[in-house]
Amino acid sequence: MTVSEPTNILCVDDEPRVLEGLALALRKDYRVHTASSGEEGLQKLKEVKGIAVVVSDMRMPVMDGATFLKRVMRNHPEITRMLLTGEPGRDAAVQAVNEGQIFRFLTKPCPPEQLKTALEAAVIQHRLITAERVLLEETLIG
Repeated sequence: MTVSEPTNILCVDDEPRVLEGLALALRKDYRVHTASSGEEGLQKLKEVKGIAVVVSDMRMPVMDGATFLKRVMRNHPEITRMLLTGEPGRDAAVQAVNEGQIFRFLTKPCPPEQLKTALEAAVIQHRLITAERVLLEETLIG
């Protein structure tokens, strides 16, 4: 029997301490990849195969979280998208939900158990999307 590999997740935030905290809190259960900007996050998605979940901050310089998640959705629709941010304005939250089609919206500071519960649900969502795609491909081919 083989032990399954940990699930890959990508955390994107412009605050190094937030990224360090996320990596420490999640490293037992996930293979955590980090990026300090939206552009770096998009590059990581090209380099690291098999990322199931992206967790992004909203307020980042150059590319905000809503724009980043929208690009993730367009280029990697199978990846489950989550937003973890400080107190955003209502308009920013609506933009992120509508444009990035996020799975969960969490606010900082987020209790570790709440984050872990949301990530577990996001990984399940990713597996469902992936299984559905495989089933459709097999049905269309077969």
